[in-house]
Amino acid sequence: MKKISIFLNFIVIFTFNLFSQAHFSEQAHQEAVSTIIPATQLNSFESEYFSVGKDGFLIKWTSDNQGEHYQITDLEIKLAAVSPNGKEIAVYETDGGSTNRISVWNWDNLSRKFARRFSDSITSLSYSEKGTYIIAGTATVDGAIFINTQSGSVINKISDSTGIINFATTSASEKTAVMYSPAGSLSYYNLATGKLKQKFYTIQGLSQTVLFNNSLYIAGINNNVLYVCHALSGKTLKMINVQNPVILSSKHDENLYYLENDGKGNYMLQLLENQDNQGVSSPRLVKSLKGPRTSEAIICGIKNGKEIMLGSRSGSIYKIDCEAETEVKQIPLITQNTYDKILDMCPIGEDFYFLTRNSIYQSSYDTGIVNRVGQNPGQTQIISYGNKVILWSKGTRQPVQLFDYSKPEIHTLFTPENSLQSVRLFGTKIIEMESNSIVNVFDLETNKFSNVYTGAGLQDAVFGGDGKLYVAKSYATNPKSALLCVDLETRETVPMNLNGNVAFALSVNKNDLYGINIINEGQSKKTTVFKYNVVTKHTSSILKFNDEDSDAFIYLKFPFLYTNIGKYTIRSCNLNDNKNFSFKRSASLPIKISQNATKVVILNRNGSISWYNSDRAPILADWYLTKDGQWFEF
Repeated sequence: MKKISIFLNFIVIFTFNLFSQAHFSEQAHQEAVSTIIPATQLNSFESEYFSVGKDGFLIKWTSDNQGEHYQITDLEIKLAAVSPNGKEIAVYETDGGSTNRISVWNWDNLSRKFARRFSDSITSLSYSEKGTYIIAGTATVDGAIFINTQSGSVINKISDSTGIINFATTSASEKTAVMYSPAGSLSYYNLATGKLKQKFYTIQGLSQTVLFNNSLYIAGINNNVLYVCHALSGKTLKMINVQNPVILSSKHDENLYYLENDGKGNYMLQLLENQDNQGVSSPRLVKSLKGPRTSEAIICGIKNGKEIMLGSRSGSIYKIDCEAETEVKQIPLITQNTYDKILDMCPIGEDFYFLTRNSIYQSSYDTGIVNRVGQNPGQTQIISYGNKVILWSKGTRQPVQLFDYSKPEIHTLFTPENSLQSVRLFGTKIIEMESNSIVNVFDLETNKFSNVYTGAGLQDAVFGGDGKLYVAKSYATNPKSALLCVDLETRETVPMNLNGNVAFALSVNKNDLYGINIINEGQSKKTTVFKYNVVTKHTSSILKFNDEDSDAFIYLKFPFLYTNIGKYTIRSCNLNDNKNFSFKRSASLPIKISQNATKVVILNRNGSISWYNSDRAPILADWYLTKDGQWFEF
């Protein structure tokens, strides 16, 4: 049995599939589109499509150009494949490094069927013709991995390692599989015996690989040259110099369509016509088009019947047909960008402040009135301070500023010397952390700025109910503890007895300190929301998640503790009666929560907000802020 570098993703997620909803709009992806595929493989003329992108959104586009949006991950989606019955979709999620995951989703109820993690990147993703297997190419000598679509388990369908592949498909009977290796080979396998049937050597390094004309030809791109080869011999039939090509055809096509662009907004839809199965014609121009330039250029697409759907580097979706035309026309855009993204928010009395790229707005659920109170001087975070706000930007050296909207005026409080990691307000004092190594305190009444702790691997810092400073950090750095107590008078530092490799996301209520810690025990990882009493030194666990979640947060509005541990939903825990529930999530993943006296508002990753009552799971409303400063409700 060959060794496979994968491990099962034993994640206990808080039933996020039961607390989800999508929304329909013409909004584009927020980042580059990775791939577009027909929503079903049973009918090649079906006019519904899925698009996926770097923003983690899965969008289903209907024939009337409306998109059903749902964010399934906070990672980039690089590849996707639809099951032959059209009911499930498999996606490859990655952070570009150590996290590589294939997950399978039921689109009808927005539930994840299963997920598998891989130690190496995925190079191809496809379903077998009957939908029995998902075939994943990996960037290892192990090569192709077959996953049972019902159980999610790996099946050894091929006895020998295939090597790295970036294309795989099966025959209609699923008795034969064909795979292309960038090393320059085309291999046919008997899936009943697992043995290699035939192997042909062909062009190396092909990308955008596709079979067409009843799988007689294979095409791909290498170094701006389009190659068409015979799939039953590997022989090169045609070589064509191309500019920024996007291959559009699929195995359903007799001919090969592709799109070129010159980087200046000029696009050419080209055709290579099958010539009696003896080869293909020279390129024939179908139509010339005007479209986006290089920074927003079209980078992926699919031909489905007579329709062609295209995705761009900016996240936009376009649709054209493949009918020949002589007149140069603009490529029709089917998406819009009508919403202004909310970057951050904070409560102010019965209202909330909302920060966008250019403005600060004041609004509430009860009135729905949007009041622009000032201009954003280029910051990304906002904190309420009485009737004023503190503005800052994470990961920068921009000054921390105080904005008084009643005058209006803005002035600098202090300028960090290093990259800002966090800014926390406690009464009239600001705790700011720089570069995971420096903790400073700024007194808003005296304007005094002082360094209070310097170390390594620092994550967060708060004032405890006893007036001492508590610092969350990595256990790996000295002193060997994930939590420290610093006496600001004597500067004595005492390690706390908190289990875990790293702690972060601290909050305080009197003598109780709440936070998140990650515990690694061999290959087993878990993330825990903990309570630590600074008087009794007792630690208790509130919630556990059976995997690592380094981006989780806590928001404490006693007696409610809110956390997004697990990423998919925000969970509400009543610390008085130990009752908890998950808020029904929006179409986008939650990244922050805030509460005033009457309402809870969740900021979503796509810049929208969702309103809730503090004691109930259902969404009251999803609001998007339009570019003209008005709310649009779903």
